[in-house]
Amino acid sequence: MSTDRRLIAGVVALGVIVAACGGSGSKTAAPTDAGNGGTGNNPTSQPTSQPTDGGNGGSTSQPTDAGFSLLPGNATDLAKMIPDKVGGVDITKTSFDYSTIPWASLGGGGDGTGIEKTLKDNGKTLADIAFAMGIAKTPSTTGLPTIIYALQVKGLDASKFVDGFDSSYATNPELTAGGKKVHGAITSGFANVTYLHNDVVFMIIASEKDLNDIVSALP
Repeated sequence: MSTDRRLIAGVVALGVIVAACGGSGSKTAAPTDAGNGGTGNNPTSQPTSQPTDGGNGGSTSQPTDAGFSLLPGNATDLAKMIPDKVGGVDITKTSFDYSTIPWASLGGGGDGTGIEKTLKDNGKTLADIAFAMGIAKTPSTTGLPTIIYALQVKGLDASKFVDGFDSSYATNPELTAGGKKVHGAITSGFANVTYLHNDVVFMIIASEKDLNDIVSALP
């Protein structure tokens, strides 16, 4: 199954950067002196106490990280189509409208071919494109990743531009998942499928176990 990797790889990379910037910041450790008991002529003030876990060694307690989070982005209506939870695991989402998709880093084109030709032939421009993605915050029970992409060309039927993002869509086997028609493959319990709805192309990478729940939750 082939996709336009310039779009996917670039936006995923940006999503990871957004996640990193939006995550909890590192805390600067308070300065300490090197002397036993913390006494001496060091003028730096010290905390009077530190929280401990009460166990041997007095290790400090740390907050538990319940997975990473992405910032919502600015194509939130599209992101809302992606389910919030899959297989009991929360899905974190981000989204991009035309103004925030990093076209230059994608090697985006102006060469008049591919998706750009499709847009021109149908009276659309790159400004009509929006992108959203959802990623499982923690591993699923199967240990396989859960990633959902949503690619939209506003007002254009998805069947007219899917080939610009998944060039093998028409030749991939037609499957049924969640009561809906999808194209793609399921191999060794791992699903990689594309689903069309109105003006949105959904690309789903997930375990076979979770696939039906994901597709049934999509519009």
